[in-house]
Amino acid sequence: MSAPNGVGRHATAAGWVTILLFSLFAWTMSNLDQSLFGYAIPGMMGEFKVGIDTIGLILTVGFIAAAVMVVFAGLAADTWGRRWTLAGLLALSALCVGLSGLVTDLTQLTVLRALAFGLAAGIAPITAAYVAECAPARHRGMLMGVLQCGYPLGWFLAALLAAPLLETQGWREVFFIGFAVVPIALILGWRLPESGRFEQTAAQRVSAASGAAAGGRAASGLDWGLLRRLFTAEYRRRSIASIVLFFAFGCAYAGTAFFFPTYFIEVRGYSQAEAAWIVGLSNGIAIFGYLAAAYVGEYVLPRRNTFALWCLLGAIALVGLMWLPRERWHDLALFALTAAFFYGSNAVVGALLTELYPTSMRTTAFAVCGSAPLSLGFALFPALVPLVVQTSGWQMAFSLLIAPLLLVSAAAALTLPNILSGRDIDAE
Repeated sequence: MSAPNGVGRHATAAGWVTILLFSLFAWTMSNLDQSLFGYAIPGMMGEFKVGIDTIGLILTVGFIAAAVMVVFAGLAADTWGRRWTLAGLLALSALCVGLSGLVTDLTQLTVLRALAFGLAAGIAPITAAYVAECAPARHRGMLMGVLQCGYPLGWFLAALLAAPLLETQGWREVFFIGFAVVPIALILGWRLPESGRFEQTAAQRVSAASGAAAGGRAASGLDWGLLRRLFTAEYRRRSIASIVLFFAFGCAYAGTAFFFPTYFIEVRGYSQAEAAWIVGLSNGIAIFGYLAAAYVGEYVLPRRNTFALWCLLGAIALVGLMWLPRERWHDLALFALTAAFFYGSNAVVGALLTELYPTSMRTTAFAVCGSAPLSLGFALFPALVPLVVQTSGWQMAFSLLIAPLLLVSAAAALTLPNILSGRDIDAE
């Protein structure tokens, strides 16, 4: 039997630290790889002579692919294990990012973008489940908040690498950073311990399957019954509320994050390198907002209330960013606040979602009720926002489309069970 905190035969006390560090690395590298596309958008528009609407469609294709592929990733992790599923997704995604720098037309770029983001989408539910299952219960939310810092870290590190490359080489060379991630992902995956809770659940599944085989009812492959279980009477309400939350948040997230470098160039008049520095540095500063969300959600307020509060403050900061700046430091400060609250709410919502479901279905639930609707929101708004931008401008588009969606996410969160922090991950 695994230890109370989910520390299994391989995931010892030192093992959960290894899992946290590797999961943080995987999430950081995934966001670094994917953020490179946002930094490269102005250069791609110039070389291929296309507008922001075409780039939005490319992003949409990638997010549609992610909405489908993330479900398979969740099922694979719940069926075959977290370790190699995570390492394989990170390596393959990074490979597709690197290959994006070699494309000769928009069709190739679209296909590689779809593969890269589709594979990367599976990293979110796996790392969340991995850390939730292996971290000490009384600090789980705080450690999962540290995990979510991989998003701003990825954008920050990408800016450090992308800004000089954009200035001296061009957008293609930026993508080659992805090639460096491939061998690292495979090496670290080889050394990573498996989740003790998953091993226990898998052993029980094997025992049950052996009994079924003895009775002539053997089964193999992915456990599709996990999908049906999400919408049984026991879990239906929380599953639907989670889907609404993540879809609305995904619309808001994708409608802004990938376009901010372009926004700063077109509205504020910065160069590509300057825009990359502002976005990257602001995300670096925003790490404090992620850690604050995790702390408040773990030790001060319930996670659902913390998420709702951070979404509200993020909406206010976003509207302020659109209309108040007059100098560069205004842009930096207000975008840092926007990222700290808007994007920083990610630091608490992942822990909230993983605690709603047991180990046997946790990654699948995160994929179906979290990552998939998030990806669908990602698919819709990169195509919609450019259309509104063309008619109303960036400031009106962000103010009228994005801020209300954050309020919808907050309202959906408040309908979820009010779960106390520090309890065992599988406690009902």
